[in-house]
Amino acid sequence: MLSWNRTSNTRIMPWKGEKDPYKIWLSEIILQQTRVEQGLKYYEKFIFNFPNINMLARAPENKVFKLWEGLGYYSRCRNLIATARKISIEQKGKFPSTYEDILKLKGIGPYTAAAIASFAFHLPYAVVDGNVFRVLARVLGIETPIDGTEGKKLYTQLANNLLPQKHPGEYNQAIMDFGATVCKPMAPLCGDCIYQKECVALNTNRVNVLPVKEKKIRQKTRFFYFFVIEYNNTIFVRERSEKDIWRHLHEFPVIETGQPEKADALITTASLNGWFQHPDEVKSISETLVQKLTHQTIKGVFIIVKTRSQPSLPADFKRVKKSKVKALAFPKLINTFLNGQDI
Repeated sequence: MLSWNRTSNTRIMPWKGEKDPYKIWLSEIILQQTRVEQGLKYYEKFIFNFPNINMLARAPENKVFKLWEGLGYYSRCRNLIATARKISIEQKGKFPSTYEDILKLKGIGPYTAAAIASFAFHLPYAVVDGNVFRVLARVLGIETPIDGTEGKKLYTQLANNLLPQKHPGEYNQAIMDFGATVCKPMAPLCGDCIYQKECVALNTNRVNVLPVKEKKIRQKTRFFYFFVIEYNNTIFVRERSEKDIWRHLHEFPVIETGQPEKADALITTASLNGWFQHPDEVKSISETLVQKLTHQTIKGVFIIVKTRSQPSLPADFKRVKKSKVKALAFPKLINTFLNGQDI
């Protein structure tokens, strides 16, 4: 694997070979649940705006969330801010240098801790991500599901046993790159593989069935009917604070339902709630927009209202000038709507 890395690995990423634990941490958090191609531009934006952890720690939360906008899984962003502030204040900006201390940080699990420990501090901890699972399962012919407790323990132990003590960071990067470019999930390059003779999956015609997963993600669908209420050249928005999707992002007044509803009925409900006085103040109703998340699908409809009277809304809603609305951090679904509007 090390020989392949030194002679044949042409995968280029800005954080490869990086020794600054801040930049390594930032790249790993961004790449959680995110493709490298998508995460790259976010990494570059964050490094440009916050070259070190103290600058990230001092940044207004709204600015950080705005830069994160579109990446999803916003708990990662909340943890990023909390950890940056903790290190900046308690450690005077110095990143912890042991695996155990890194693992104690908010939002950092065994994989990320191993990546930071091995890349920045040359400590012998194996990273075990989807690429590593796949390489090990195929080459060694392991049928234990990768998403079960037994499997995670087995693969982690195996990865650590295989880890060369003198080159942990290089090996970790190599096996991840090998899984991403050669031992790919679909259409792997078996003809170019350095393990053709040893690969159990290739030699038993099981490349397409390994690794094994036992759990299926249960999907649910939620229906959001947003009311974009304009009053005296302002729009009403609030920051979502519940422990739910899109926490700390902004939204318009919304009615959520468990199934599709006719817009007319919801307009009547909103009017009776005092959001606006007359149904004829409704100017337009959007098509249904869809955002797919890991465990759920969100279907959103936007009802645009221009009212002549002060809306009666919960206290957490605030008036924002129309020209300032797009500067706020919104979830992807709402941004898709806003990008097509003259607001």
